[in-house]
Amino acid sequence: MKRKIVEVKWFDAQSCMDQTTLKEIKEEFKPMKSNSIGYLLVNNKEYIVLGFSDFGEDEYKHYQVIPKGMIEEMKTIREGK
Repeated sequence: MKRKIVEVKWFDAQSCMDQTTLKEIKEEFKPMKSNSIGYLLVNNKEYIVLGFSDFGEDEYKHYQVIPKGMIEEMKTIREGK
């Protein structure tokens, strides 16, 4: 079965273990705009799941879960069948 392939533009959360000041946090740290392209494995009300390495028979090696609230845009590159 061919799965739908999508491009997702989304904002990635960040964290840091380095010591920093509140001023630096307010001025320098923002969510990173990211792009991901992959097989759309799950699309529900709360999140999507993209798969990247397709081994056939519905087996995937690498996947990414993106909450819907972090997605700016999602467009279809190839329809699934």
